[in-house]
Amino acid sequence: MRSYRLQHRESEHQIRHLNNQRQDQLDHIELYSHEIKNSLTGLQAAAENNDVVTSNNILQAVQQANYHLDMLLNDERLSMTSHDFNFEWISLDSLISEILKQNSTLFINHQLIPQLVELNGVQVLTDRKWFRFCINQLLSNAIKYSPNGASITLKWDTNELQIIDNGVGISSGDLPRIYDNGFSGKNGHQTTKSTGMGLYLVKKVTAQLNFSLTINSKSGQGTQAILHFPGNNIRKTKNYT
Repeated sequence: MRSYRLQHRESEHQIRHLNNQRQDQLDHIELYSHEIKNSLTGLQAAAENNDVVTSNNILQAVQQANYHLDMLLNDERLSMTSHDFNFEWISLDSLISEILKQNSTLFINHQLIPQLVELNGVQVLTDRKWFRFCINQLLSNAIKYSPNGASITLKWDTNELQIIDNGVGISSGDLPRIYDNGFSGKNGHQTTKSTGMGLYLVKKVTAQLNFSLTINSKSGQGTQAILHFPGNNIRKTKNYT
């Protein structure tokens, strides 16, 4: 009888856990769908109020919609119990060049300047798709919270990829909670572009791969996002000029 009761309690606990997971995913889907709809609604309003909509407005709306769609799809993939990771040696400067090109419209619109430091010849062993997702998300945050005309630095130092901005930074009160599901903090409340999911998902990715994330920040002094790699997953190639 005691064994039956124990099994029953465990079953109830598992059911509650699965129901909570399902509700979280439904909440995330609703959140991302709302953000995608906002991007399209803004574009529709521009078309209704103007005979001509600039390509810049269209690109911004499409990029925002694609960004939230990617977040939704990646969130769904991470919720699965098994992942098909594909580890390969990745050229850091080539990957970051691709990511910067993808975000070129945002850099131009905000007059931001990317600074690349010591990236040449560095290769890391990891999953390309998820590594790209992490860099793109951290770069997106740096863009979002940087003032117009500022620079954003992507730097390789020893075993770390650092993404450094001189933006608004994160308050000491918010810093302990930045990886929480849906937490947007003081900065997020001041912008309509924050879902509070970015760092949560990056942390979730790094927990399953072979690198880790650290965020250093002070309010008003910018943020440093660091991806740490173990030494045996890094190699440097010689550059010939």
